[in-house]
Amino acid sequence: MDMKLSRWIGVAPLAAAVCVGASAWLAPTAGAEVVDLTVIPGLSTGPTTPFGVGCTYVVVARTERPVEPRTDIVDYTNKSVMFPGELVWTIDPYYSTPVIAGHKVTLWTPTAPGEHSLMAYQTSAGGPIQTVTVKPATPLGPACLVAP
Repeated sequence: MDMKLSRWIGVAPLAAAVCVGASAWLAPTAGAEVVDLTVIPGLSTGPTTPFGVGCTYVVVARTERPVEPRTDIVDYTNKSVMFPGELVWTIDPYYSTPVIAGHKVTLWTPTAPGEHSLMAYQTSAGGPIQTVTVKPATPLGPACLVAP
């Protein structure tokens, strides 16, 4: 057998394995999902609902992986402020605060009473939705007095 041919026969399986490994490593990963969304009531007090107009709450989306390229949280009513996202979106509409240790955190301040549906998502397929009822309230610094 020719020396060059035998060398190729010995190297071919190794080259194939390297190519398969490299393609698996460099292949784009499928988008992970947001697995949970929580709206934390904080220091709100009220007889029936812990959420009040003008008061700020922490919203946490938990993702499958510790670092995600883009995860967003929205309020379907558009009657709220999401900080810092909405502030920065006026300058850079593609901005998204980072996911750190599998958690995306934003500050949510509802600006109108009623039901608010918040959703965390990574793709157009959507994600978990948390619906809360917001009542009139009096913000008092870090505390919030919610009307009955």
